Amino acid sequence: MHDAHPYSYYATPSVPGAAPRSRTITVTGQGILYVKPDTVTITLGIRTEHTNALEALSSNSKRVNAMIQALEAIGIHKEEIDTISFSIYPKYTYTNNIAVLAGYEVEHLFEITVKDVKTVGMIYEAAVTNGANIARELQFKLAHEQPYYQQALALAVKNAQEKAIVLARTLSLPLHDTPIELKEQTISSIHPSPQPRTTVLAASAAPPIQTQDVTIIAIVHAVFTY
Repeated sequence: MHDAHPYSYYATPSVPGAAPRSRTITVTGQGILYVKPDTVTITLGIRTEHTNALEALSSNSKRVNAMIQALEAIGIHKEEIDTISFSIYPKYTYTNNIAVLAGYEVEHLFEITVKDVKTVGMIYEAAVTNGANIARELQFKLAHEQPYYQQALALAVKNAQEKAIVLARTLSLPLHDTPIELKEQTISSIHPSPQPRTTVLAASAAPPIQTQDVTIIAIVHAVFTY
């Protein structure tokens, strides 16, 4: 990954009779860590349809209960399963540009958060086998990012210092290797991008899920004098 900002070198010319000014080298340092996630959030749901709204709701409720029981049976706790949306809306067909009510659709979505990323495949399999037919976001995360970010920040400062030293040596400048100014750029982590589109799941074994690393990035801007 390339630096967000290239390093730069500034030399202030001397002016006769003027007080000497500090000459500076400004660089950007970057630190990157790739960390295995310890938390995963999965969005799963159940969509049912029927010509009668109450029947669509009843069918959906039965499948939801079966899915939750199956998830609990493989060790997922109730507090790890949260409803994130619930909707009932009509469906229409069109004949000669005239809308005709065809039935109702019920959709119930859940977000499941677990600490063991190895259980992802089991969760999908249990959910699909017991009624789930919608999959949305799957996101790998870190429960506590700060310690990793601090490591990346230290690497960024070291990287900035190394760049300044290389510049100074190349130009034969007497560098002071402690920066007179150090600014942190607000960047912490890059999570693997979730898939925003809805996937309709078939009632068969879910596909294998590959764990993706979380990228922790720290960037600093440093000014050194010589």
